[in-house]
Amino acid sequence: MNDASGTKPAQNSSVWKAVFERAANAIVVVSLETGQVIEWNQATLALFGYTAEQVAGMRLVELQPAIRTQREALRRQLAEAGSLFIDSFPLRRADGSEIQVAIHAVRTSYDGQEAFLAMLQDAAQARDLQTRLATQAMQLRAELTSQADEYLHLKEFFENVIDALPLRLLVLDEDLRIIHANPAYYLQRGVTREQIIGQSVRDVFPKELLDEAGLERALQGTLTTGERVWWSGFREQSVGHPERIINIRIDPCRGLEGRACLLISIEDVSERYRQIYERTLLQEVSQAMLSTLDLPRLLHAILTGMTAGGAVGLGFNRAILMLVDNAAGVLKAEMAVGPEDVHQAHTIWSEVTGRYRTLQDFLQDYDRLPPPQDRPLADLVERLVVPLSDVEHLPMSALVSGNTVYVPDARNDARVNSEFATVMDSDEFVVAPLRVGETQIGVAIADNFITHKMIKGSDTHLLTSLANQAALAVERAQLFREAQERAEELARAYEELKAAEQDRLRNERLATVGTVTAAVTHEIRNPLSTIGGFARAILRDPHDTERNRRSAKIIVEEADRLEELLRTVLDFSRPEGVNVQRTRIEPIVESVLELTAEQRERAGIDLSWEAEPDLPELDLDANQIRQVLLNLVKNADEAMPNGGLLALTARLAGNAVALAVSDTGSGIPQGDLSFVFDTFFTTKPTGTGLGLALARKILDAHGARIEVSSLPSQGTTFTVYFPIPPA
Repeated sequence: MNDASGTKPAQNSSVWKAVFERAANAIVVVSLETGQVIEWNQATLALFGYTAEQVAGMRLVELQPAIRTQREALRRQLAEAGSLFIDSFPLRRADGSEIQVAIHAVRTSYDGQEAFLAMLQDAAQARDLQTRLATQAMQLRAELTSQADEYLHLKEFFENVIDALPLRLLVLDEDLRIIHANPAYYLQRGVTREQIIGQSVRDVFPKELLDEAGLERALQGTLTTGERVWWSGFREQSVGHPERIINIRIDPCRGLEGRACLLISIEDVSERYRQIYERTLLQEVSQAMLSTLDLPRLLHAILTGMTAGGAVGLGFNRAILMLVDNAAGVLKAEMAVGPEDVHQAHTIWSEVTGRYRTLQDFLQDYDRLPPPQDRPLADLVERLVVPLSDVEHLPMSALVSGNTVYVPDARNDARVNSEFATVMDSDEFVVAPLRVGETQIGVAIADNFITHKMIKGSDTHLLTSLANQAALAVERAQLFREAQERAEELARAYEELKAAEQDRLRNERLATVGTVTAAVTHEIRNPLSTIGGFARAILRDPHDTERNRRSAKIIVEEADRLEELLRTVLDFSRPEGVNVQRTRIEPIVESVLELTAEQRERAGIDLSWEAEPDLPELDLDANQIRQVLLNLVKNADEAMPNGGLLALTARLAGNAVALAVSDTGSGIPQGDLSFVFDTFFTTKPTGTGLGLALARKILDAHGARIEVSSLPSQGTTFTVYFPIPPA
């Protein structure tokens, strides 16, 4: 209430204070009993144009005379309805001006007395505000409609995306019940979305997965912690479905009203695992094939890879390898692996299950196998022969085309002739060609004639892959076998040649011994006869001193001749062997020329010796090379008994040092040039024919070579080429 001064008393309520001070519209509180204004705000003073002192203690009819005529009606409406609204009411301000206002009034209680609270607003402003609000409402409604449409489109889009995903998706609520499932999930299960919604995880997942593998614990854990869970490689098998390998991912998400949910994605990776398994299997079989070059052992490895079961091989009941025999013009079976009948199959398979875990286990037992004729399917191997010319029927048609052929009904298949079908005695089989490029190696034939298990496309694919690798391995083994056979032939030929060479050398040595014996006998006979004759003459007349002196001199000369002959023979027959040292050729030449200088002086022979500067050192046995040069120089001197020119030169010739010894004698006849290095060949009346043969023998031991050139009446040149050793 207002005090006597006419000012508003302080308010105890902070709410009222805040409302009155901050309200933009005029607010007044009027007593229903007295009609007196008991509360107002600053907006009221501004609207009416009065001061606070003027308003204090006023009655409503004094503040607003126009309300006098409607006072009872307004009071009755407030009493009955508790509120009223006047959209346009004339209001006279203190300055006499009049405006239209909108009045909102509600019945209330104030300071223990019945009152009403009225809010007054300029009607024009109210209408303008209402218009703006209506416009904004329409805009907001349009925006909301657009956003709703966009939301619906996005919702439809994301639902379509989720429904198109190949992953199986489920959304679970906090009770682990399905609230959403995509078609990849419910169609795979053969149900509708409506049938799956609301089901518990225990209705759709096997107990082994939920309890034993711990899927339910993982779901609860993700709900609690919000952590993602990823499982891979879980094996799942359900009624009516083969075993599958799946990956499961659990992600936390939020549903309606922000409630915790779980998104489960299920990926079937069976095909991926199958491909990895197949690659691993083929790799192991390929490694086993490449580990041997022995053809029978290789064929056994290939067939074992085709027939072994489990994680070891392809698991066919029976497999046969037929290889091309071009010499015989046929495609014939080389080896087969598998049982012959049901009883034998059970025996073999029960033994295999207990003893063999890997492919290597099978292959290690190869050496303990019975001979081929005593193995199962030996009769089939013997009978399975097909002409290479029969390209219209299997198996040759598959080999020629290079394509694997699946035969589901052999007895009614035009591609299979009756004889081949009878030998195979199997309605369903696969024929895979073994080819390397255009080279035809053979074929692999596999079937399930014991279990009658249907051959699937994946089985055919695996057999084809294995056959391709087997073709390379078989070709490699065949080439190795041919190389071995060729090597054995060459070894035999070498041994035969070696034996023939030894026989030739033996015969040659015998012939040489005979020739040497004859030559030595011939050479010794004359000196011995001469020695004997003069020795007997001395004995007949020992007192004829002068004649005996001449006879003794002749005896000594003939003895020297015999010693020279024996020395030459011994040098020639001495075993080869050189003691090389790095040395220069010039000192060896000069020592030989010094030894033979007296003979040249007696015969009037001139000497010319020239060597290129800085000739490299050579690996030589100086004593043996000195003997070679001594022989060449003495032969040259002896070829010029009436004088001439002895010329020696040393020069570089490619990767060798060429030493030439030339004379100006009578020369060697052209017909004799090819024989001058032969043993016992000589053109001298008193020669042994061993000097040049010995020289070539020594030079061969040094890796050197000797050449000769001669012109009649102009002279002869011998050139020796000494190889230059590496630095």
